[in-house]
Amino acid sequence: MISYSIVICTYNQKDTLSQALESLRRQIKNVKEFEVIIADDCSGDGTDEFVRKVRFPIFLKYTRSDSNRGVVANRNRGFRKAAGQWVIFMDGDMVPAPGFIDGYARAWREFPDGVCVGHYGPPTQWTVQRWQKYLTTRGRHPLLYGARVPGKYFTSGNFSIPKALFEKVSGFDPEFKGWGGDDTDFGFRLEEQHIPIYNIPDAFCYHHDAKKLDDVIRHYVTFGRVVYPLLLKKHPGKIIFENGWLLGLPDSTNGFSRRLAASLLSPLRSEPSLALLKAFAHIRQGALLGDTIFDWLFYGHLAKGYRLSKIEKNA
Repeated sequence: MISYSIVICTYNQKDTLSQALESLRRQIKNVKEFEVIIADDCSGDGTDEFVRKVRFPIFLKYTRSDSNRGVVANRNRGFRKAAGQWVIFMDGDMVPAPGFIDGYARAWREFPDGVCVGHYGPPTQWTVQRWQKYLTTRGRHPLLYGARVPGKYFTSGNFSIPKALFEKVSGFDPEFKGWGGDDTDFGFRLEEQHIPIYNIPDAFCYHHDAKKLDDVIRHYVTFGRVVYPLLLKKHPGKIIFENGWLLGLPDSTNGFSRRLAASLLSPLRSEPSLALLKAFAHIRQGALLGDTIFDWLFYGHLAKGYRLSKIEKNA
């Protein structure tokens, strides 16, 4: 009987998918209890042909969209194919590290009442840039094993959830079309339903994300322009970013003193300042200013995107 479903959401990631399947094959001992569901968002790299030819000892399902509909729709479609009581979700650029399945198995025994969120980081053979290390040490990553995770720190690239709880919160919201935001919204809705989120660093994946610093900066601008306004609309009382008020982002706790401080700091988020920060980030990988440079660089561009959204709305 299938007890555990692993949903891998992929788009043009055939090579990483192959590595992920091999890793799962080595780790899963009782193959009768598991199934693997490949949710393909209309890849054009031969993923469909690869899946047809793959010989896999674990029950394998394949579902493919007829057009590229985005990760949220793809994730929800993959879930609808799941038969297990527990469902693991993995993005297509994740490769489970040794101990991944055992890490979740322990968590399921200890925390059967909630959602378990694993960790991820670059493959061991990659040279890690300072900004990459910065991104993988924020949010829930400093928390201890089993610690409760605030909803705003939930991420969807590697997590497991009881099937009944996923249905209770109605899955991921397809209104989120851009990069990010869907996981933050999902985490907030888990909180609203009083569903605990647990930190499980033992369930680790290697994240094969080859984006460059400039790519990530563009993503933050898009997040601020497209996704952040939707999060504010859906969760007006939530503090999405603790120090967002420093950047002029809306904050339900903003008083006069904070608004004044944000106004005085506005030159630090201007176009010339952001350009200077970007230049510093490329000098010795930002070592001159430490992590502070990435705080202002990434979230400053997020604030830039939000300002653009307000201009577009008023145009």
